[in-house]
This record gives sequence, structure tokens and C-alpha cells, in this order.
Amino acid sequence: MNRLFTYIICLVITVIGLGCGDSESGKTEVASATDSLDLPDSELGVATIRLHNRDRVTTEINAEVIRKYEKLDSTMAYVVNINIFDSTGRATTNIVGDSGIIRETSQRIDMYGNVVVITDDSIQLNTEYLYWLGKDAKIHSNVFVEITVGDDVMTGVGLEADQDLFPFRILDQVSGKITDVKKRGKEL
Repeated sequence: MNRLFTYIICLVITVIGLGCGDSESGKTEVASATDSLDLPDSELGVATIRLHNRDRVTTEINAEVIRKYEKLDSTMAYVVNINIFDSTGRATTNIVGDSGIIRETSQRIDMYGNVVVITDDSIQLNTEYLYWLGKDAKIHSNVFVEITVGDDVMTGVGLEADQDLFPFRILDQVSGKITDVKKRGKEL
């Protein structure tokens, strides 16, 4: 009987000892591990990223905040201003937007919110989303777009265009106002 009583006392003390641990510390460790998955590898305020093709700059990205996630090949940029350069180094296209995701390996930039593209020929694109593929120098969108060329305005859903917005193709629900059909017919 003494042995049974001693065994029960030891078991109760062990259970009480294990149960009195700091339960918050276990939760904190799990939360920290989970939170670290969402943390960027680096974060910069008012920064510039330059993308290169061999020895020349192809793209310059300026942003108020840049968060880099190395393992995901993703860089988040906020309040973005992008300049795209031609083979001579001349800025030919400017893109601004609320935010963007930059994937350096694939040379892809997705832009979100109040996106405006202006070319050196004064062609202007307004949309809420687009993506630019650096490898083929193309701009694409699958949402509503508005393109202004001089006094002419064309709208629709979806877009495929060279990075200088010419030529361009609106994919669906196309409408617009063209002031000089003969002149624009030759250009478009």
C-alpha cells in the first residue's frame, strides 16, 4: 500500500509540474516561427532598383518602400515610379502606380492601383492593373483600360502592347472616340 501511495504522489507531482509550465511561451515560439514566414529579408525606404541586361540598365524602379523576399523572388514596392529604357539608354516609357510586385529572375513587374503609363510619344494608358514582361518588352492587362493618343480616347477590357504602347491591341469591349479616322487609321 505504501508503494502504491508513493507512486500516486510521484505521478501527481509530475503531472502538476508539467501542467504548470508557461503555456504562453509555447504559443509565442509558434507565433514567432509563423510570423517570420511573412517578414521580408530586407526593407528599404525611398529606394531605387535597377534591372540590367548585360551591361545596360533596362529598367529603373523607384519606390517609397521596398520589401524584398529572396526565397520567393519577389520584391514588393509601394508608391512606384518606373522608367523603362531602350537599347540606347533613353527613357521611353514611364509607369506609376500604387504598388507593384517585381520578379527579377523572370523580369516581370505587376502593377496595381491607379496605374498610369506615359510614353515619350505622349501615348497614355490608365488602368488598375497591368504586368510588364521585360524579356519580350510587352505590357499586358486583363482589366479595364483607357488609352489616349492625342485627342483620341479608346477604352476596353484587356490589353497587349509593346512597352512603348505602340502598336497596342485592346482585347474586348472596345469603344472610343477618334477625331481623325484617316490619320489614325494609318497609325493604328
